[in-house]
Order: sequence, then structure tokens, then C-alpha cells
Amino acid sequence: MDDTVEKQEVISYERLYRLWEKANWSATELDFSVDKEQWRSELDDLQRDAALWNYSLFLVGEEAVARTLTPVLDATPGFAASIFLTTQIVDEARHHVFFDRFMREVAGLGTNTASTLNASDPYLTWGFRQVFAELDRVTGELRKKPKELPLLAQSIALYHVVIEGLLAIPGQHFIQRYLKERDILPAFRAGIDNVSRDEARHVAFGIKLLGDLMRESKECRAAAIEMWDKVLPWSAGVFIPPNFDRRYTESFGFTLEEIYAFGMRSLETKLARLGIDPGEVGILAHEDRSLPYLERADRAWKLIRAGVIGDDRREPEPDEAVMSILMEGVASSIDGRVARSIGGIEWSFTDASPWHLALDNGHPEIVRGRAESPGLRLETSTSEWAKIAVGRVDPRRSLLARRLKLHGSLGARAKLPRLFEEL
Repeated sequence: MDDTVEKQEVISYERLYRLWEKANWSATELDFSVDKEQWRSELDDLQRDAALWNYSLFLVGEEAVARTLTPVLDATPGFAASIFLTTQIVDEARHHVFFDRFMREVAGLGTNTASTLNASDPYLTWGFRQVFAELDRVTGELRKKPKELPLLAQSIALYHVVIEGLLAIPGQHFIQRYLKERDILPAFRAGIDNVSRDEARHVAFGIKLLGDLMRESKECRAAAIEMWDKVLPWSAGVFIPPNFDRRYTESFGFTLEEIYAFGMRSLETKLARLGIDPGEVGILAHEDRSLPYLERADRAWKLIRAGVIGDDRREPEPDEAVMSILMEGVASSIDGRVARSIGGIEWSFTDASPWHLALDNGHPEIVRGRAESPGLRLETSTSEWAKIAVGRVDPRRSLLARRLKLHGSLGARAKLPRLFEEL
């Protein structure tokens, strides 16, 4: 990816517009004749299906963002920023034309724009559907209330930071890599290079506009964080291949962990540019950010495979390794002072061995085994606790449904909400 724009410390809306004029390109002039031949001769059946899965996410995503940018344009303050956003709407429409042409003319998916979109639908993942349903919702609200700057901040936080910065740019990076390494699909490669340059420019704009909104309003800052708290758990499920088949990426020479690591790095870089500590964002707050990105990605993939994150339709089936990851995250959210006042705390699982809270020099740690005379005991299943730990279920609902039971004095039970203030 050409990330020259991304690396600019200070950039103006006017400069972004000039860059757009210099980088203009045509999606209709690309000649896909060689690509059409190589689609059959250079890719095997699995690779073609894997490419259709990957490119379908882009095709449908580009249609969605082109359709939902108008409310953002209407709500954006300032003439220069609005002028740039008009170029972005043009870009997104052109990106859709590019992917639409390839999918139909090269891959043979559909006979017209509508049928190609419909034929791509089965490839869409649960996480993708959730993220883009939220984009429809928040931009729909913004259309009704264009003066509500926190809604604008949420739209930018979702569109430019998550959809483009966290999802699209990493996906494009790995597509570009294997096309270059294998020297195939020349017209598609030229198009995706142009798309990638456009996206870098869009993200630079989004970071600038969102940064301006955050500096002017604490409410906008809080609204953006609220949006990330909501959608980042869903975004973990966007790149789950059909049947968790790792060959969908490995057949092109890269792993799912590499995609996730690239996305994590991309997201945290953008948060830093906005002055946001990752610890302020729910799903990131419980991660051990001292670990290398690839190791963090491996841990995330373990949670996805176990059904903990990535698809809320699945019932979690956490093994010991997954429970260790979850308990580390829970320990990071525990208030040590409250924990000491309660005394021993034990997790008594109905389907696995217990865990308990240990305070080593005041630092909470949750370890395997029973507690000695615990002041508070939590009784539940590993599946229910996994959902509570990652925010899929409010613990109060679990208590009301009797899926989580508390044992201990009234005083100890009353302190439970304060014990997990960040959970």
C-alpha cells in the first residue's frame, strides 16, 4: 500500500484534494482480457473460491459505503472538508465499478450489477453484516440529525477508522502482495493499487476530521470510543473464511494471523494519531499489548475458533488455553482494592475445573484451582463466563436468568459491580 498520505503529520483538506486530482484513474478503461485467461489457468479451484470470498467483501462493501457517504457530506462542517468528501464519494463509486467489472467479466459472477451483488451475498460473513448494518444505522440517524456532531464523529470513527483503516487496507495489502509475488491478474493488480492509494487518502482525511471534532468536543470523543466499543468485537468476524478453512488465505501465501496482526497495528497507529490510548477502548483494554502483534493475533484467532468472538450466533466452547486468555483479560479489569476487601474469590465452573483470584503484591491474577475460604464464589459455565468476559452478555442478565449465581455474604456480593468496573 502507498501510505505516503498516512505518514503526513499535518495535512490539509486542500492538499488532500490536490492529491485526488493527481491520482485520478479510470475503472472502465482497465483491460481484463489477460486476467480472464489467467483466472482459469493460474488459479486452482480453491484459490478461485477464496478470491471470490475475499473480493465479494470488497464489492458489497464499496457499494455500501458509496451509498451511505452522502449524510456524512451533508453533516461535515467547513467548505474544504466537504469538497474533499465529494471526491471520496466519486472514489467509492469507482471502486464498486472496478470490483463489479472484475467479478462479472473475469470471475463470471452475475450478468449485471444487481445480479453480481446478489451472487456475492452468500460469501458475506456474520461480522461483515453486523459492521455494515451499523454503518446503515448510524448514517441513517445522521441523515435525520445532520447537526449532531457526535453522530458525525461516530460515522467517521466507523467508516474511516474501522471499515477503511482496520478492514479494507489490511485486506488490500495482502491482495497486492500475492498478485505481485505471483505476477498475475495485471489489470486487477493495477486497479487494486489505485484503490489502495485512494483508501490511504480517505483514511488521512478521516483522521484529520475526527481529530478536529474530538479536540472541539469531549462528547465527540466519547461518541467515537462508544462506536469502537460496539463494532470492534464484530470486526473480528469479518475475515473468518468459510468453515474456518485456513487454506482460503494460506493458498495465497499468508496466514489469518498475519491479517489480524496487520489490522491491529493499523488500528492502534490510527488511535495514537487521534490521541486515544488503546486502553480506553473496550476490546483492546483487556489485551496484553506488550506482546508482539502476531502473538496477539494468534490469541484472537483462538478466541474466534472457540466461538467466543467473531460470531455471536455461536455458543462458546472454551478450552484451557482460551480460558487462560479470558482470565488474563478479566484480571486486568479487576480493582485490586475492592478485591482485597472481599477476600478470596473463586470461579466455580459447572463444566470445568475452578479458578481463583490471587493478589501478588497487590496485582490481581486469576489462576487455576480453588480458593481458600473465598469471600465470594461465582458459579456458572465456561460458555456463559466467556460471553460475560468479552462483553457479549451483561452479567446482570446472567444473574437474572440464573446462569450466573453468586455465593457469599451480602456485603461481598454488593461489591461485585465495583470489582469489575471495566468489564
